[in-house]
This record gives sequence, C-alpha cells and structure tokens, in this order.
Amino acid sequence: MAFIDWQMRGPEIANCNCDWGCPCQFNALPTHGDCRAMTAQRIDEGHFGDVKLDGLGWVGMFAWPGPIHEGKGQAFVVVDE
Repeated sequence: MAFIDWQMRGPEIANCNCDWGCPCQFNALPTHGDCRAMTAQRIDEGHFGDVKLDGLGWVGMFAWPGPIHEGKGQAFVVVDE
C-alpha cells in the first residue's frame, strides 16, 4: 500500500472512559481494561493527498477491548458535508 500524505489542523475535543490523562496516549494500559472514546474536530486546514479537507467537521466513537496499541478496535465516524 502506497503512503498518502495527509494532515488535519483545527480545534478538537476528546474524552474517554479512563482516568484523567488518557494512559493509552503513553502506551500504558487503560484504567478499566478497555477503552471507549469519542472525539470531534473542525478541520481549519487539512488535506488527504490532493483532496482538501478545509472546513469539514467530523465526530468519531471508538472502542478497543484493551490498550489502543494492541489494536482490534472498532470505529464509527461521521463526516459533515
């Protein structure tokens, strides 16, 4: 699979079921064994390859059965028009 250059910049809000500080961000174990999170972002500047993402917004809900870095997660993402 070829690498596609991408970038997103803009305000974001995120929350998960772990104690404050999200241990998964530091390759640590989730506080309660699993990880459930939501995040939303307005993209002020961004691109995916040649496709501009400026002005889009998105929200996502995520769940992992264990630490994020072990994978096997599920995601539901909605992108606005």
